Amino acid sequence: MKLNHEVVRNVLLTVEEHIGDRQKVDVNDLAKFPLLEKYEIQDIKYTVRKLKEARFLNVLITGTKDMEWIEIESLTYQGHEFLDNIRESGIWSETKGLASKVGSASLTILSEVAASIVKAKLGLS
Repeated sequence: MKLNHEVVRNVLLTVEEHIGDRQKVDVNDLAKFPLLEKYEIQDIKYTVRKLKEARFLNVLITGTKDMEWIEIESLTYQGHEFLDNIRESGIWSETKGLASKVGSASLTILSEVAASIVKAKLGLS
């Protein structure tokens, strides 16, 4: 399955906005929020798993492969950093544009590209 970077950004934005401190949200409920309702649940689940692996989200996964429960607990510090760099739609578009020059890019590269764009806009590079 391919990781959809639009789903990545929209999951992070949704988690930040709708999951409070000490609260857990089931991935099926997360999928009902406006930014995510246009995506297939399988894409959202896959993205949440990958964001957990990347240490962008704190996620609890229980059950079996056939019957699993995925609960999102919070953004990690690393998740906040990435989201802060891609939150603004102009920077996100520029990040995707630069990444598209090589066909595809990992979350690590996207994060570095977004950070470099932000630094350039702040006159730090």
